[in-house]
Amino acid sequence: MAVNRTSPLRKMPKVELHRHLDGSIRQETIVDISKRNNLDIDIADIVSLKKRSTITEPMQDLAAVLEAFDTIQKVSCSFEAIKRIAFENVEDAFHDGIKLIELRFSPAFISLDKEISNDEIIEGVIDGIVDGMVKYDIQVGLITIVSRTLDYEANRQGTLDVISYSKNGRHPGADRLLGFDLADRENTTEPSDFSELVNISREAGLGITVHSGEDTDASGVQKTLEVLNPDRIGHGVNAWQDMQVVEMLKERDVLLELCPTSNWLTQCVPVLAEHPLPDFYRAGVKVSINSDDPQLMDIDLTNEYEVAEKYYGFNNEDFRKMNLYALEKSFLPDDITGKIRKTHFL
Repeated sequence: MAVNRTSPLRKMPKVELHRHLDGSIRQETIVDISKRNNLDIDIADIVSLKKRSTITEPMQDLAAVLEAFDTIQKVSCSFEAIKRIAFENVEDAFHDGIKLIELRFSPAFISLDKEISNDEIIEGVIDGIVDGMVKYDIQVGLITIVSRTLDYEANRQGTLDVISYSKNGRHPGADRLLGFDLADRENTTEPSDFSELVNISREAGLGITVHSGEDTDASGVQKTLEVLNPDRIGHGVNAWQDMQVVEMLKERDVLLELCPTSNWLTQCVPVLAEHPLPDFYRAGVKVSINSDDPQLMDIDLTNEYEVAEKYYGFNNEDFRKMNLYALEKSFLPDDITGKIRKTHFL
């Protein structure tokens, strides 16, 4: 798999709602930050490093893919490193034709086994995306992640710290902290285990999205809808197994953040051609196309548009419609999404 720099789809205006900040770190940045900070990462063999820090063929399951984050997790080691990574995320998105993007990050995951505070993490991310928006014509929102398999108290504190920034204006650009995401392996927990954090976030005004139906069947999506009542669902692929759950998505007006290549690499779908993205779309479920972890998976959003064009027969009007869905369900305020809609999609 390789990014096609000359694809005509690269210039198409796009909206992306599902991209992980730490799944989007450039190889050269991994090397440079490792050298600057004397990190315990073997960077002597660049070919080997890329093999360890990218996934280009289907792995055993979602858990195996998540293990590949170990190398890149170490790189988010300081305020300056995180700021750089956030800025480069925005820069790469802009060059991918993206006009509005929501980036997500987990304070509990980034700080794991490091002496770095949540304040440094949050401010590094904010400063990086603000610098990106100053330099490039792109709008950015931020989503804080709770990882299901990490320590609950660390997750709780990370959520409370993000809310403190978003509510109290503790830092310039903190108004871009707009969403909460529950991520990581769904089959290890129950949705109710995280009701408190979802409710705290919703009451604080954050939009709610939940990874669901990726490593669980349709019943996992149903429980997520019934217990957590999210605005959006990350992936949700296996909801297609049960048409009653599909109808629930429509009735509740929940958008699916779909990531075709990612779902193939995690063996959520056996082959790209069998991804249910076109089925959801034609059944009237609101969907958006996303890259998930572009640098980790050696893709970008344009690649996902090429997949959708090749395998699902989508055309420019289909892409426009899905981007309008994404704008409608973005956690960014209406004045920002309205301007993007008027400028690029009407």
